[in-house]
Amino acid sequence: MKQNRSTWQIFLVVLFSVLSALIIGTALSSIDYGGNPSISTYIGMFLAQFFIVVPVILLLKRNNLNIAKSLRINRVSKKILLYSFILSIGAVVISDEINILFEMIIPLPESFSQLENILRPDELISFVLLSLTIVIIAPIGEELLFRGFLQHYLENTWKDVTRAILVSSLFFAFIHFNPYWIIQIYLLGILLGYLAWKTQSVLPSIIFHICINGTSLFLTTFDDFVERVILWNGHIHPIIILFGIVAFSFGFKNIHTSGVKV
Repeated sequence: MKQNRSTWQIFLVVLFSVLSALIIGTALSSIDYGGNPSISTYIGMFLAQFFIVVPVILLLKRNNLNIAKSLRINRVSKKILLYSFILSIGAVVISDEINILFEMIIPLPESFSQLENILRPDELISFVLLSLTIVIIAPIGEELLFRGFLQHYLENTWKDVTRAILVSSLFFAFIHFNPYWIIQIYLLGILLGYLAWKTQSVLPSIIFHICINGTSLFLTTFDDFVERVILWNGHIHPIIILFGIVAFSFGFKNIHTSGVKV
């Protein structure tokens, strides 16, 4: 991206991308596709996520920039992808226990029960659309937008990686419009930002994001399994927590010492 383009314009592009996707998703959700009206919601969510990076891609093409290079779509070794997966498994376990402790201090608002209902569709087609949206499309789109485009630009412009990661992660947290989980999302954004910077690629952060979203959807869908197998006295089982800490430490250490040039 051209250096003379002001930073606030870049933030506006990202904000426009997010708001446009929301507007498109809302509009598509109101269309009657026949059958169960609730399917419209999942179709809207599915198609909206495709649009989230369209404005950025159009901007890059307009400036005759290499899209893959500008969005940090660079190849990494299979070991890095494996370490990213292991790191994500550990992060899921640790973050779930943190969420439990957080809810003990600040109970989950009743309004969030409606969100949980959306994550538990009755029809198979709705569940397939929801799964593809949350587990595949959303992680790819968000990582390209925030770690590939925004953070990458801020790193090159500010010459301060820490500041770029912290600011882009804060923006990432705010656009989720979820004040209850904003701290958790912000911390997740920082970790994703570190992954993208350290490996100079969005592929590890995409893998991480996919695992986080996929596990969250699984735990929400199969809450009976969670109660019987994963929880112990209302908390994540100590053995699982220990496993999570080991996995997180192993993955982080190997990525940090991977030798990727930054």
